[in-house]
Amino acid sequence: MSHFQFIYQKLVTLFFLILIPIAGQAQFSLSGEFRPRTELRNGYKLLRTSQNNPAFFTSQRTRLNLVYKQDKYTFKLSGQDVRTWGEVDQLQDNPNVNIHEAWAQVNFSETLGMKIGRQELVYDDQRLLGSVNWAQQGRSHDALLITYQNQSSEFSLDIGGAYNQEAQNVLGNSYSLPNYKMLSYVWLNKDFGKFDASGIFLTDGFEVSSGSVNYRYTYGTHINYHAKDLAISGTIYAQSGDDANRNNIWAYMAAGKVSYDLSLVIITVGYDYLSGGDAGDSNPTSHAFNTLYATNHKFYGHMDYFTNIPADTRGGSLQDAQVGVAFATSEKTSLNLTYHHFSLANEITDPLNPGQTLDISLGSEVDFSLDYGFSDEINFRLGYSALFENASLEDLQQRQADGLQQWGWVMLTLKPKFLDGD
Repeated sequence: MSHFQFIYQKLVTLFFLILIPIAGQAQFSLSGEFRPRTELRNGYKLLRTSQNNPAFFTSQRTRLNLVYKQDKYTFKLSGQDVRTWGEVDQLQDNPNVNIHEAWAQVNFSETLGMKIGRQELVYDDQRLLGSVNWAQQGRSHDALLITYQNQSSEFSLDIGGAYNQEAQNVLGNSYSLPNYKMLSYVWLNKDFGKFDASGIFLTDGFEVSSGSVNYRYTYGTHINYHAKDLAISGTIYAQSGDDANRNNIWAYMAAGKVSYDLSLVIITVGYDYLSGGDAGDSNPTSHAFNTLYATNHKFYGHMDYFTNIPADTRGGSLQDAQVGVAFATSEKTSLNLTYHHFSLANEITDPLNPGQTLDISLGSEVDFSLDYGFSDEINFRLGYSALFENASLEDLQQRQADGLQQWGWVMLTLKPKFLDGD
């Protein structure tokens, strides 16, 4: 070790020795996340045929989260490395680390604040805006957010917006990436005790040619009711505006869920309806509700056959009837079993036989998972899912299914708290 390296290490050590006591006084926290997940895919998302072999791999998410709080502002930096084991040459220097979140919130008063930077946008039950946390990379937005929270009246109001560019242009605003060009929304929430309600109006625009943007509008409400053993939630959203081809959109979705707690067992029954086109429509996707930036993995089956609505159903959209049972075997262990039956919202033209229509029944899925909290910072999860497809799903994907479609996974989540300034 050179004299310079020795001095450098000593200076770094001294820096952290000084930082730790100061950080604790200034509400500085440093936490991490280590999340490897091993999967066996044999019909996940795409029907397996007789020509396919199962896929087996391990992916890993590693995050380091830094949060610094003062009375007037909060700063957060979250860096992450997402990789599949073995994806890079061992001696090759490939950059994999990126920024998941980097934002600052300025508090103008006890009720009013401004949050600006790369951030997760998560609202209500994540049917329109969600973190997509199951995906190792997650979802975040470069956005500006004005927040108003009145604790005494239990009322919240958020006004958010984003405007995307590919680079620091000298001239012009052309944007060729598949993301939205602009996003704006207003969200409000009021708590009435056992009952709370939210409303949202969201606009997203996509550049279809240089200087030309098509705008889509999504608006509606989400409500919750909580009693001692009973929980009820309902969602209604409508959609209008223009799609990428300047076709007029008119679509809607409605969803309801009821859960009843029987001490160790929670029974849940739900139904989702996402409107779609039919065989008589020249452009069925104009009547198909788009779920925008939602966390669809938690709603429409863990095997992710319907995470991209309306593309996954060719504009026919979706009906999902589900029943689930959650069983707590102990304070640390829980079992979950959910059954889904999927159908198209309407009959659409068979892509393989244009003169015929598809039967609306697509198939059923069973999702099982086990959750074990080893400690406050360590969690083990595993799951198994099976899909029982009908002929309509084969025609939608234009694939001849062979055998049982199934998927299994096991995941470790470790969330250490290196420093906790709270």
